[in-house]
Amino acid sequence: MTAIIAAHFAHVEHMHEATAQLRAQGFSRDEYATYFLNPPGQHGLYHLGGDAASDEGTRKAGKNATAGAVAGGAAGAIVGTIGGPMGMLAGAGAGAYLGALAGALRAADAPEPAKASTEAPAEPPGGPMVAVNVDKPGAEAAAVAILGRCHARQIDRANGEWRDGDWLDFDPREPIQTLLRQGQGQGR
Repeated sequence: MTAIIAAHFAHVEHMHEATAQLRAQGFSRDEYATYFLNPPGQHGLYHLGGDAASDEGTRKAGKNATAGAVAGGAAGAIVGTIGGPMGMLAGAGAGAYLGALAGALRAADAPEPAKASTEAPAEPPGGPMVAVNVDKPGAEAAAVAILGRCHARQIDRANGEWRDGDWLDFDPREPIQTLLRQGQGQGR
């Protein structure tokens, strides 16, 4: 397995700046690769669409949606009694729907990469990405410094199969170690 540093950028110009600095620092073209990563959930890896049944940040959403549907349905039925039996049914349905939505959204939070798995991933942000093979002594520190200076919004460390300048087994759902995460709007 090869040690790999992966950096995610908000702007393609920052990615190009990073690759130029990697070359200037002595990294060969076979030691880094550039990619464009689709936004989380849009890799089409799951048979029903998306990348997984749910991501790590929504692991509690199902229970909260059920509780919200029950509470919302009951409240809607009570309020709907004003309109008679049809009003009660309509109120219960609307209340259940809104309660389920509110419950699920209340439980959804930012995914924690340390708790992620392939089945419940915490995917990196979409956009330009550079992966760097850092197996040479001193390469990891140099790569992290360069990528950080070039406005990487997230820098991760992973192990993978690297051959001929390409990270062959990259999977955005695989848990990785995040070294640095900066604000989404990193500019110059």
